[in-house]
Amino acid sequence: MKKTSGRLLLLAVFLFAAQTGYSQAEIGQTKRQLKDVSQARSIAFNNTVTPILLGFAANYLLDNNTFETAGAYLVIYGIVAGPSGGNFYAEDYLRGGLGVLARMGTGYFLMTDATREILGKDVSRSLDWDDKKVSIEDPEVLIGAGVILGTMVYNYISAKASVNEHNSALGYNVRLNPNIRQEQGRFVPMISATINF
Repeated sequence: MKKTSGRLLLLAVFLFAAQTGYSQAEIGQTKRQLKDVSQARSIAFNNTVTPILLGFAANYLLDNNTFETAGAYLVIYGIVAGPSGGNFYAEDYLRGGLGVLARMGTGYFLMTDATREILGKDVSRSLDWDDKKVSIEDPEVLIGAGVILGTMVYNYISAKASVNEHNSALGYNVRLNPNIRQEQGRFVPMISATINF
């Protein structure tokens, strides 16, 4: 029962985060606004790294079951939902949701018993998911880790495509092109912008 309730809590946290989203529109305003690639990637990075660091800190520094359990779920949230934050910001729910489902499914079917070996005994004890000892070199663990890491990187990189698709759907296409120009023996960094209507 504890395993099922924990997974349901994780799903509820994810759905709440997706609902509260990253919309820039004001209440009552129907016009959608342009999104920014650097903002999307920043959201994805922060939603991944911050919960993982806070979760590990809660598990390793605090001696309270409630905080340790909350910290363990923060780690799982950062791994499963965090990388899709940039896609959700750009309102690309398909790409972001598929990444979450891939990580959640892979984590459930292939990585549950590797929690102790990968995340440490404190996180594993807090989650109470890991009931057998496995080797990091087991094929299912290697495949699961590859899928999870691969989809995390994919969601982070695909935030640019999500933002470009969102902006193109609005009729705008904004591209920032970094460049370097040489003037009087010095290199001067430049950024040029292209806006298509």
